[in-house]
Amino acid sequence: MKKLFITALILTLSLAVVASAEWKVLDNGAALKALNSNDIKVEITIPPYKQEMVTINGKECVVIHMPEASMYMKRGFPMVPKLTKLIKIADRCNVKLEVLSKEEVEVPLTAPIVPSKGHFTREIPYDSVPFDFGPIYREDVFWPSEKEQFQVGEPFDFRDVHGVRVQILPIRANHVTMKMKVLTKVVFVLICEDNGRMSAVRQAVRPGKTFRSMYQESFLNATDTTTSERGTVPNENNKKLVVVTPNQYEGMINGWVNWKKQSGYEVTVKSYATVSASTVKADLQALYDNVATRFGYVVLVGDADKMPTFKGTFESADADRVYVRLAGNDNYPDAFISRISGDATSIPAQFAKIIAYEQSPEAGDWLNKGICIASDQGSPTDKARAEWIQNGGGAGQKVPVDAGGLIGYGYTYFDDIYDPSASATMVTNAVNNGRGIICYIGHGSSTSWGTTGFSVSNVNGLNNGNKFPVIFSVACVNGDFVRTGTCFAEGWLRKAGGGAVAFEGASTNEAWVPPCDKQCATVNAIIRKTNFTFGALEAVGCVKGLEAWGDTNSGQGNQMAEQCNLFGDCTLLVRTKAAATMSAQATRGLDNNLTFQVATENRAEVNGTVTIYTQDMSFVVTGETDDNGSVNLSLVDCPANAQLFYTVVAPDTIPLIDQPIN
Repeated sequence: MKKLFITALILTLSLAVVASAEWKVLDNGAALKALNSNDIKVEITIPPYKQEMVTINGKECVVIHMPEASMYMKRGFPMVPKLTKLIKIADRCNVKLEVLSKEEVEVPLTAPIVPSKGHFTREIPYDSVPFDFGPIYREDVFWPSEKEQFQVGEPFDFRDVHGVRVQILPIRANHVTMKMKVLTKVVFVLICEDNGRMSAVRQAVRPGKTFRSMYQESFLNATDTTTSERGTVPNENNKKLVVVTPNQYEGMINGWVNWKKQSGYEVTVKSYATVSASTVKADLQALYDNVATRFGYVVLVGDADKMPTFKGTFESADADRVYVRLAGNDNYPDAFISRISGDATSIPAQFAKIIAYEQSPEAGDWLNKGICIASDQGSPTDKARAEWIQNGGGAGQKVPVDAGGLIGYGYTYFDDIYDPSASATMVTNAVNNGRGIICYIGHGSSTSWGTTGFSVSNVNGLNNGNKFPVIFSVACVNGDFVRTGTCFAEGWLRKAGGGAVAFEGASTNEAWVPPCDKQCATVNAIIRKTNFTFGALEAVGCVKGLEAWGDTNSGQGNQMAEQCNLFGDCTLLVRTKAAATMSAQATRGLDNNLTFQVATENRAEVNGTVTIYTQDMSFVVTGETDDNGSVNLSLVDCPANAQLFYTVVAPDTIPLIDQPIN
């Protein structure tokens, strides 16, 4: 089969693509019909699009691109743009969508719209799947129908926010009359039908920084997500960590647990003589349902034989993420989760790497450098996507990388290791020289990357010392930790004296497109500085994938969410720049408190955490800095005459550790 060949570029309606769809939540009082207080009226202005002329086996066709739109990808149907958005709704609502008004223009269709090949996984070469012009191309109808054009999903709970996914197909085509109907504006209302679904009643909280930023990134109407309809408990500290471990590993985690406490985490250790997934899930659910113990992070300790996982609903993928589906019967993660996979020898070494990475990063500019490894397959090719990560952009992609990409953010150099000339030696040399991040897009196996052939044996030969990268890998089965003795992701983490400190990889075969959007959303979270931990950065991508590609059990977004597992510590502060120096000044108040003013290189540190404690950690008090770099901590419950210390941590800094308080 021949590849696509671009023959021309036509700007439809003489307009360049300059903006994405504008979604507005309107004042209900201006509705065309009476609305109750829980109904939501939305107006969307659709942006211009562009047509890209291509040739398929000698037949001229058109690809239609729209900014920040994914594509409808059902095999044999036209590959038209698809707009999606998550919208916050009231609790206990069943929701239906009613179109109040819409504006469409009818324009000639210059050539058949390219049919979708459908979703298929990366072990299948992209060019081996032929294009199929299905029966819809011979029917004298506009497809999609008006009924199919606007869809609303089932309500879901994303931690303490209740939402629905809305999907709109703005272009409808008739391939008999060769005409298109193009949506330019629509006003619809999401009607809350009372006495609908009944989600579990949990005491709601006002979200802390991490989840608040995720809500603001994820939901169209996120401005009011700091409160909930059921009342609030103010100032939730999302820095609650649950560690789940078999008894035999409990003694190995103490140093890391103490460091997490110094870093501001309230740590609960759940230790088991015999571990079953169902028991762990029930215990996590009980902790989550109690507002006093509701956590944001979970770290599982042990390989699959000692610390079992769950099977996902899409394809029975080994899915640690199922453990943190805790609010509602849906596929959205309600906390972050990762795994320290190993045995009595490799587990301590992994914790030592994590502590070294966070406490004392090796000097030099290596954290400002990265590696992109990619195949030359796909449409667009994987190496084109890798260039978007570095430099920004991504025409025709649901999640374009922010302008400037990681280079614009501050990375100074990337090794471009692309097919057909990519090799394992190139990866080895780059990693040994020190690199802070690795983004891979290509084929994979349970023990290697297809592009370069770099394998677990190559990982074992690395000598990068404490210059540990964080790795985001779009590839098949790199994270197959259940059926493989030491899978590729585990190999990077288990390597002592080198390797990586964190790895995101799939337990099954990944699809060609959705995982790339997920990776781009994670990169955007780095660029925007909205999230900083390994778990939160990956979860931003996960939620964006559910939005773009479907959040039902059979949705491609759910496949991606279930197959992707995190190896390492999900609380890890991912370093994206050379470590900066930090200072803290404490002032004692009259009401037995201490106010800290934290600065990083003479600028107020707005993302710092200050923790005060006694040497035995019997007394601990912690808080996060505000927009002025300040935090006030009460010493009311401190034992009399106790010697106190403090630790300050913040992204991309050298922490202040065990500083005495006079």
